Amino acid sequence: MKTMHVTQNPWLVRSVIKRNSKLKLICLPFAGGSSVAYREWGRLLPESVETIALEIPGRGQRLMEPLVTHLPDLVKQIAENIQGELDRPYAFFGHSMGATLAYELSHHLAARYNNEPAFLFLSGRSAPHLNDREEPIHQLNDEDFWEKIRSFEGTPPEILQHKELMELLLPIIRADFKMVETYVHQSRPPLNIPMTILGGLEDESTPREHLDAWQGYTTASFSVRMFPGGHFFLQKHTAQILELIMRDLSAVMAL
Repeated sequence: MKTMHVTQNPWLVRSVIKRNSKLKLICLPFAGGSSVAYREWGRLLPESVETIALEIPGRGQRLMEPLVTHLPDLVKQIAENIQGELDRPYAFFGHSMGATLAYELSHHLAARYNNEPAFLFLSGRSAPHLNDREEPIHQLNDEDFWEKIRSFEGTPPEILQHKELMELLLPIIRADFKMVETYVHQSRPPLNIPMTILGGLEDESTPREHLDAWQGYTTASFSVRMFPGGHFFLQKHTAQILELIMRDLSAVMAL
């Protein structure tokens, strides 16, 4: 396993430190996920781009910290704790819950700190005004909740077969789903940030038309890119996704 460099700031994890990078790519976790999902990205991207994975409370090195279940609270905490990193152009990549966090963070940073990202990569998430699930699942009993989680096909089989790991992960995943499912979108003027939306061709929870609907959320350049696979397509297409990120970033700035 690759070593992850945790800075003095527990919110930030790097797999590779690139002190002379031209842009920082800040990656936000999906529900139940941690910085580990992005541990290879820093090594695979060129020296001009430094990858910083966000570690939110209750997972990874922060496992013993209280979980956050209110998305606006988490957005404010993230914004406060990444200020020291926003010393050069930066972009957000967020998958599923991470995409919602990236979108809300962009609004908050622009309004509160007058500092918005140079690019947004939003993956596996419907536009904010659309519900991508018919009914919330965070209040289901444990057995039914796990059945739903299995259906998303993002949890490795070895974890699903490991009772102790399942018991450890259950409150984390449930808290994240509560945060997403109680999130209330507020109508605001669109951002002026280039957006690339990524989706899985077989992801029934986020159909193409729900991804296309993000176009109303920016006045800058916009594109949708589809990949083979379901909701967790990013786990199998890392190289192609990083190529896409570099191509789109290079279209708006010299890297």
